Amino acid sequence: MAPHGEGRRPAKQQERSLLTRGALLDAAAREIDKYGYGGMAMHRIANEVGVTTGALTFHFPTKDRLLAELMEVGFARIQERVGEVAQRPAAPLHRARSLLLALLELLHRDVLARAAVRLSGEVPEAGDWSESWFQQAREMFRSAGERGQLREGVTPEAVTDMALRLITGTEVCARGNDARSEGSEAARALFAHLCDLLLYGISAIRPPGAG
Repeated sequence: MAPHGEGRRPAKQQERSLLTRGALLDAAAREIDKYGYGGMAMHRIANEVGVTTGALTFHFPTKDRLLAELMEVGFARIQERVGEVAQRPAAPLHRARSLLLALLELLHRDVLARAAVRLSGEVPEAGDWSESWFQQAREMFRSAGERGQLREGVTPEAVTDMALRLITGTEVCARGNDARSEGSEAARALFAHLCDLLLYGISAIRPPGAG
């Protein structure tokens, strides 16, 4: 008979392996967030997690494999958040506000999502991260225009383009910063204000709850 507990060792080893893999992804995200693709160093990632470079390459044999998984996880988080808010029942412009606010908050607090976005701009073959939400936002703004929720002369394309620049600027400003240094409530209030300035400053309707 096997010694007591021996049957559980493989499961525990697998759990530790998954935890290490997750820690390496998080460390890689912080590395990308701070230094970018060109400045990324594998040994710093290993040192942050407290493992050898050999242990790092056991989980991710190449830099490209590590970055590919980082982007896959980061983009999945973005897509999940977009899916949560895109179908909420609301007027098109209000729904677009919820979408933009969700993306701004996610990029502020989630370094892995933020690193994936940065890689999207620095690695040519990474693909365009905005494909996960840009078209949906444009359709929301187009629907808002058809319902008379945009001022005369304001096009859905122009508003969507401004939204893209707002979100991209948020990612750039947050690079290398610890999101915990700015309270989540304060950050949300700031992002909500920016969304209102962008959307309701050019709209023919007032923000939700406004008198």
